[in-house]
Amino acid sequence: SIFPDAYCLAAADLQLPHEVVDSMMISAADAYGEGWDFIDAIPDDDVCTTAVAPAYKKYPLPTVLHYCQTYGVSNVLFSKYKIPENIFTCEKPLLVEPADDAMSGENSFFINEIRKRVDLKPKYHKRHTFATCAMTSAVNEAALFYKMHHCKAPANKERTITLVKL
Repeated sequence: SIFPDAYCLAAADLQLPHEVVDSMMISAADAYGEGWDFIDAIPDDDVCTTAVAPAYKKYPLPTVLHYCQTYGVSNVLFSKYKIPENIFTCEKPLLVEPADDAMSGENSFFINEIRKRVDLKPKYHKRHTFATCAMTSAVNEAALFYKMHHCKAPANKERTITLVKL
């Protein structure tokens, strides 16, 4: 795109001052220079609930979750590439979401796309839990919105779709 190049040239020509802000987005759980410090500061008991229903005054959060990665906790996996194409139908169930005890030590792993267990150190366990809770909840919320507005018969609201093929 020409816009970023034009902006950069104009800003340099006019000597506009800039400041780097690296806390507005999170993406890869092991990335440097992203807003993961906000997630790391959330108490373990509040990680999933904060991801699903942010309390910005209590816990400041990054503005964007760039879901270009695979996230998981325990037997719950989120990958945008694994979402069924027909998720927004009346018949299709919803995604399985992480359990209430997702941050327990027993759940500090996930099963990846090739069915291998990936053990998570505490920092990455928290980050994966946050992203998995946020994304599975967001997809389910969108699917429920569709079902409420487009389904004549009772829609399938069971949370049974797992993206991990055990």
